[in-house]
Amino acid sequence: MSNTDPIGSLTWAVRDSLMRYVTVIAGGSFDIDGPASIDGSGVFTFPLVRAESSDGGWRLMFSGSLHFTAHHGLLDIRIIDPEIVVRPASGTLYARTDADSPALTAIVELGAAAPTEDGADLAWDAVPSQLLDSAVEMFGSVYPAGTPMAPLGIRITIDS
Repeated sequence: MSNTDPIGSLTWAVRDSLMRYVTVIAGGSFDIDGPASIDGSGVFTFPLVRAESSDGGWRLMFSGSLHFTAHHGLLDIRIIDPEIVVRPASGTLYARTDADSPALTAIVELGAAAPTEDGADLAWDAVPSQLLDSAVEMFGSVYPAGTPMAPLGIRITIDS
């Protein structure tokens, strides 16, 4: 396995209807922490901190956290330090969902998407994602497994 110190990011809006529900309908809020950020269109960015490649796939580790809250804490969704495992035909986004636990939860399955290459740059654009059964409860059981979530974008530059 090759370990590198790349530059890159994960961009993900999670799900438009979730953002509208939390911030408009339920009167809740979201917080971002660490190096994570949000742009004007509601897309969150998590910077890449580590990439490992092996057997035609990647394990990409990102930093930062996102926390949605509403209904006086009854809705409480945390996405902490996401990780993505990308294989040639699919992938999975994992994240910690509890600040006090190192355990990762599989959140969404990624559709097939081969990266585009430009020198040392790899990019996966508009990768479709679907909620996994292991994350249904995390989202308050509102969305069933298989629900389409926002597409993801991944960019990495590997200094060779």
